[in-house]
Amino acid sequence: MDLSAHIRRLKLNRLPQTTVFFTGAFALLIVVVLASITLLEQNQTQRDQIVRAHDAQAKLDRLLVFIRRMESGQRGFLITGNTEFLDIYNETLPLVPEMLLEVRRSLWETERQRALWSEVLPLVDGKLAEMAETIRLYRAGQREEAYNLIRSEAGLRYMDRLRALVQRMKDNEAERLEAQYAQSRTQERWLLGVNVVAVLLILALAFASMVIIRRANDAMAKAQAVLKDANTELEAAVAARTAELRQANEEIQKFAYIVSHDLRSPLVNIMGFTSELEMLKQTLMERLAALQGQHKNGGAASMSGALSAEDQTLADDFEEALAFIKASITRMDRLINAVLTISREGNRTLRPEEIDLGSLVASLSQAVAHQAQAAGAQVDIRPLPVIVSDRLALEQVFANLLDNALKYLRPDAAGRVSVSGSAEGNRVVIAVEDNGRGIEAKDLDRIFELFRRAGPQDKPGEGMGLAHVRALVRRLGGVINVKSTPGEGTTFTITLPRMLSQAQGQKRTAA
Repeated sequence: MDLSAHIRRLKLNRLPQTTVFFTGAFALLIVVVLASITLLEQNQTQRDQIVRAHDAQAKLDRLLVFIRRMESGQRGFLITGNTEFLDIYNETLPLVPEMLLEVRRSLWETERQRALWSEVLPLVDGKLAEMAETIRLYRAGQREEAYNLIRSEAGLRYMDRLRALVQRMKDNEAERLEAQYAQSRTQERWLLGVNVVAVLLILALAFASMVIIRRANDAMAKAQAVLKDANTELEAAVAARTAELRQANEEIQKFAYIVSHDLRSPLVNIMGFTSELEMLKQTLMERLAALQGQHKNGGAASMSGALSAEDQTLADDFEEALAFIKASITRMDRLINAVLTISREGNRTLRPEEIDLGSLVASLSQAVAHQAQAAGAQVDIRPLPVIVSDRLALEQVFANLLDNALKYLRPDAAGRVSVSGSAEGNRVVIAVEDNGRGIEAKDLDRIFELFRRAGPQDKPGEGMGLAHVRALVRRLGGVINVKSTPGEGTTFTITLPRMLSQAQGQKRTAA
């Protein structure tokens, strides 16, 4: 179409100021385009709100699925006593707090939703507490009490109320969806009207606007496709990592089984046969003494029972060999027990509580007071901070460090062991220092390895203590370092989080 001819037919050339007219027309078109863009952005906002509402409904359903999954694991364990059902419970429990946060973030911010949510949280806590209590009672041997707690239908009431509240919240989100859909449809109609106006103003520019809109929609579709692919890859990576962790946990359990059965059974057999060898040795020596007595008396029986010097040496060698076998068996049994201890500690659930480190270390120092007195050593405990952590793990850590410090003191100097600490932000640092014989630089990394010991092997031990200490410190979310100067002393420095939450403890256990 010839635009100038069209203008002439409309007699627009008669306008006193054509430039002003076109300027106004283009300005109006710009306004239309800006209005179109604004509506598109609002439409995208509405879509985001719709997606958020759908997401909130999905997360509410997923929260119920998590709790039902935990309940299935709990019921399976209580019915069969098979701890494999607790894997489902233990895997899901750490996910619940994060899911609660996700649900809260995705909910529609209204007074009604906030009020319903405030009722949901106590119900979730109550249901979790009820499941945990039944498991605790069952494990403690109080099975009837656990079954009575289930028969009380407290858990059923929690779930019924929780399902009802979740349904009401989903209904609220559905109302929100309906409103968003209505607004979206209204905006779409406005957008269509603006496009029609743009077409009436000038078809070419309107067509360009439609191209821009189409491109925007294509970009949005591509972005959603990329996001979908990224989510798929992320889910696959999470699934693979979860499978790896589950496989690693199974391997640890298999290892503990092998240690406790396949190693200990032959060890018991060896000990039994060693006892039989002792009895056989006693019988052989008695018969040998009797035969020697007969030989001396010309074939007459003798009750002297005395062995010759050579036979006595043989008997002593026999006794020494048996003693060596027994000592080796005892040492092997200690090693197996130590490995089992580390394995059990790795599967134990941490129980965070407020702990005064000063009081804890003081009680441990009293337990080794006799050892310190025998070594002529003094244990100095300086002010220590209060933290929230697992008491049993901390007791084992500091008991091992104090025992090592007293065990490896120098005989040529008065022993001194000091424990000091301070709080640094959200972490605490505790140092256990001694003036013992120290550790060579080449052995500083080896001392934390299983069955590795540094320096002269003149003290009893299997090389398990510091390996156990490092494993416990890591489970508590901390690190342990060592500095030492041979002939002067050693300092172990432990850095721990000031507060270990229950969720963190459970996650570390699962891991």
